[in-house]
Amino acid sequence: MLRGKRAVITGGGGGFGQALCVWLAREGVEVHFCARRADDIQKTCRIIAAEGGMAKGDICDLTRPESLSQFSAQVLTSDKPIDILILNAAQWLSGTLDDQPDTEIIATISSGLTGSILLTQALLPGLRRSDSADIVAIISSCGIPNFTDSIAHPAFFASKHGLSGFTTKLSQQLSEENIRVTGLYPPDFELTGLDTFVDSSSRMGESLLNGRSIWETIRFVLTQPRSCHIGRIYFHGPTREDLNGRG
Repeated sequence: MLRGKRAVITGGGGGFGQALCVWLAREGVEVHFCARRADDIQKTCRIIAAEGGMAKGDICDLTRPESLSQFSAQVLTSDKPIDILILNAAQWLSGTLDDQPDTEIIATISSGLTGSILLTQALLPGLRRSDSADIVAIISSCGIPNFTDSIAHPAFFASKHGLSGFTTKLSQQLSEENIRVTGLYPPDFELTGLDTFVDSSSRMGESLLNGRSIWETIRFVLTQPRSCHIGRIYFHGPTREDLNGRG
């Protein structure tokens, strides 16, 4: 059901973002992603090309508006519509308010919130050209009201709460244009490989959520009929500190 679609993914140079690019390409989706380093772009493109998929990557720093403009311009040069936009990239920051310099706090807010807002705004013309566009934001459990069970920095919490508010309002506004917006709120999770399927033998709370489960959830959202609009998805799971005996 996804074959032939075109997707844009932020933070596709490594980790979960790279996995999303690979998994989408395996579904027959044409992938256009961004990353901060050329080497990471080449790695993701090589993996996808070796499997016969289609991928293009561009350098983009979400903390720099001019870099966002350049990336969005590259994406919009194609006549093809944007069917899927996945807002995945965000700078992780841990600690207390006085642990980090101003530059790190600003970068955390800019990458996880401001950059995602500006990029979505810039790519709206491409999304509107699609008959069935989806925007998926990887928000994190740190964006859930009253959740505090994380070592994340307050600025990271602020970024995720901001992204949650953005997607909630955007979901209501764009539903009138048949553009679905979904926010995912996963807890700590691990990526154990591009081919690893979900471990069904562990009991609840015994291990971290696997990134593959989040991908399968995204795939479920994307393949639903247009009459089905899933606005938010919450996950339950332990933190790394819980499993280390510190929770």
